[in-house]
Amino acid sequence: MEIVSSEVTSQAVSKPRSRTFRALRLAVIVVGVSVPAVWLTARWIDRTGRSFYDTGRSAVSRLGELATALEQGDPRAARDVYAADFAGLSLGLAAPELVTERDGLRTYRLRPQNSGAERMNRDGALAEWQAYLAGFESIEEVGLHVQRVEDWSAGEDVVAQVRFELIGTPRGEPRAGIDRALFHMHLVKTESGLAIFDQRLIEGERQLSAEPQFVEVGRKAGIDFVNQYYPQFLSLPLKFKMLRFGPAGITAADYDDDGFYDLFIPDGVEARLFHNAGDGTFEDVTEATGLAGLDGVGVGLFADFDNDGKKDLFVSRTFRPNQIFRNAGDGTFEDVTAQTGMSADCCTTVASVADYDLDGDLDLYVGRYLDPREAIPTTFYARNGEPNRLYRNDGGFTFTDVTEEAGVGETGLCLGSVFGDYDDDGDPDLYVANDFGRKTLYRNEGDGTFTDVTVDSGTLAYGAGMSASFGDYDNDGRLDIYVAHIRSEHGWFAEAPTVARYVLNSYRQGVWKTDMPLYLQIFRQSGFDFVDVFQQMAAGNTLLHNRGDGTFEDVTWEASANPPGWFWGSSFADFDNDGWQDIYSTNGWVYGEPDTEIELEFLNNVVSEQKEYKTGTFFDPDNFGGRSWHGWERNRHLLNRRDGTFQEIGRAAGTDLVRNSRGIAVADFWNRGVLDIAVAASTDRHALLRNEVGSRRNWLAVEVTGRPELPEGSNRDGVGTRVRVRAGDLEMTREIALGDGYGSQNALRLQFGLGDADVVDEVVVLWPRSGVEQRFENVPANRILVVTEGEPELRTRALPSPLAYDTMEEADAAAG
Repeated sequence: MEIVSSEVTSQAVSKPRSRTFRALRLAVIVVGVSVPAVWLTARWIDRTGRSFYDTGRSAVSRLGELATALEQGDPRAARDVYAADFAGLSLGLAAPELVTERDGLRTYRLRPQNSGAERMNRDGALAEWQAYLAGFESIEEVGLHVQRVEDWSAGEDVVAQVRFELIGTPRGEPRAGIDRALFHMHLVKTESGLAIFDQRLIEGERQLSAEPQFVEVGRKAGIDFVNQYYPQFLSLPLKFKMLRFGPAGITAADYDDDGFYDLFIPDGVEARLFHNAGDGTFEDVTEATGLAGLDGVGVGLFADFDNDGKKDLFVSRTFRPNQIFRNAGDGTFEDVTAQTGMSADCCTTVASVADYDLDGDLDLYVGRYLDPREAIPTTFYARNGEPNRLYRNDGGFTFTDVTEEAGVGETGLCLGSVFGDYDDDGDPDLYVANDFGRKTLYRNEGDGTFTDVTVDSGTLAYGAGMSASFGDYDNDGRLDIYVAHIRSEHGWFAEAPTVARYVLNSYRQGVWKTDMPLYLQIFRQSGFDFVDVFQQMAAGNTLLHNRGDGTFEDVTWEASANPPGWFWGSSFADFDNDGWQDIYSTNGWVYGEPDTEIELEFLNNVVSEQKEYKTGTFFDPDNFGGRSWHGWERNRHLLNRRDGTFQEIGRAAGTDLVRNSRGIAVADFWNRGVLDIAVAASTDRHALLRNEVGSRRNWLAVEVTGRPELPEGSNRDGVGTRVRVRAGDLEMTREIALGDGYGSQNALRLQFGLGDADVVDEVVVLWPRSGVEQRFENVPANRILVVTEGEPELRTRALPSPLAYDTMEEADAAAG
């Protein structure tokens, strides 16, 4: 028994041991093969990613050499940029063909003089550039930028789309214009580096205008002062030092109800209130109104919180509690913050106001960033911001924090928020734009709560979100969304080799342990297509078209709505009074030495040195070495072509300010029936652009006054009121929003361009709380209407002469 038992036991034990041994042997073989395979794969990913970067950087550098030579008027100085055996096509720049002329703006098409099929050698290509440059009296700047890498071979060839831009004054023209083109270029390896072997024109245009459509009058108007840093941004130890360059909102509001829009300009050292004198000038009334000494201000909103007919003021304070001031009605403001019940809300960047619960008074949504003393953005996709707040107005300047119950405690790095009824169900929804990541669309459920419908609605809009605006750009009666982002000059870098290298370094450097929840969130939102997410991050401003079924379609590229730049505030506005809303976007980031740029180096560091990224080193201005980061960039003005697309016209229109711009406020400051633009700058002079083009067409402006004392009456400011205007074939829809763009406030008065129509067939006012419609027919053009809730009569705002001068030139002379 013992022998048998021993044998049985021996057999019972030996079989598992045999299986285990075989399994271990197999495992050793697999590991022996897989470990080297993994190691080799990692090496291949790293080598490929670095090679992609180095090759792209070489192409950028070589094109930069050509751009410098062109700017200096000597293309032959960059002879080596063209390969000795170059055999490309004409770029067609020297013979522009007039295509359209509108409001003095001439648009020319650029195309080759010949059939475009005849090849030329290197000397021919350089001679073509020389002939092109000979057509200019002077040249201000030239840029050649890799827009997209179509194909590449490590250290050898690059096939790319190249964006060309030249600003200069053609011979015989009184003003500088702009040439833009997109080239297809093939660069090959030579002894002197990459060189152009082949080229052709994809598309191009020239824009010229004998006179500007806007004139900068800020200094003459009296708002001539320089924005300053918040002192604590410079004195305190900050982990995220870049935040010093951000704040600079601006507000247009008629705080004293005299019919002229005034300006409130936040500032790091002292925010200022300027009263519009009505004669083309503004007077600083900060001290007289009791608002002196407000430092660290990023945003100021004027809203009638107590429904007494006078606009009160909300002010954000960095590292201090935000404040609310009651308008006393005698030209002064009283601080009532202590009774509001609001939290300290450090690091408020933006705010928006709406009657979200339709109880007749205005509630407040506060958007917040991260606390730069404690944190930096976790990665390219960050969700570590201070939670936003929603404050319900309970009357008597008391508010209740209902963020949690309403479900709107967004924790992205908020730089933009806006209320608007995108789904036409009668209550205001909320869209939030976040830096370093996604956006969030909250649908108002009508019961005091909101639902995050971002993914299902198609409004994620990945990118460095700086601001958000609602507007009906295509006149279909539905609110579309425009989001300001960064469009990287090196968007070509966001391709598979870079993404693979990023993921590899995330694992190697151990940061995946903290970042994995963020990657999983991206996966749940967008699946495995991380390359597409990276490309969206670099693609610039986003235009989301409202389909009318609760979803949006990204039409950015087909609409030509994302010009290059680092954008902040944006606004929909009909600047030329043709009945279609245009877009104006501010641009710029960190000034430094001209013709220096650290962006590509920064992007490579983000991919390569993720562990160091998390120390904040790459965001420390002390490490910039005096270089620019999207500095010296121009604001962009997108003209609505009335076919679903836009044309950037800033140079010709005179609106392409180089001001390191941030917030903008759009209003008819002189009651001329045209929309002017106030621009806030960061560490630069603020600007005021006076509109000279809109007066060529008819217009109608509509002001509304709600009556909350009525059953189901609306808030006094009429926020959320929708107005539709029909004049002939034109049908336009606008909705009153209070607090949108970047830390800014546009006029509550709604402007409608009418083109040639001198009578409006119908004006329809839809009130937000009751849903009641008021209709008015056969309304004469060129006046400011005042519509009061529940009153059948139309009133026209009685105003003094907009300016005490016959012409704007006389006003200029009087202003000095």
